Amino acid sequence: MPKLYELRVFKGQQPVRVANRLLVTLDLADPASVNDLLRRHLLAIAERDGATRRDAHLYHVNVHEVRNERAERDASFQFSTPVEV
Repeated sequence: MPKLYELRVFKGQQPVRVANRLLVTLDLADPASVNDLLRRHLLAIAERDGATRRDAHLYHVNVHEVRNERAERDASFQFSTPVEV
């Protein structure tokens, strides 16, 4: 069942400022579509931050479930790309 999540993007331990409160709907029962959507968002944000696709592995996304219009404090999971993108 699809749920609403907030994506918070980091380069190392520093939050990426070009990605403020990015809300997406994810269906965790379909891992291929979740992987595709998160990968596309991560690559786009890295490029907006001035990185090349080869540097995208330096970035990661913390995925927070949204309940009652507020993102949970702790991340539900983390996503990153492999070194060879």
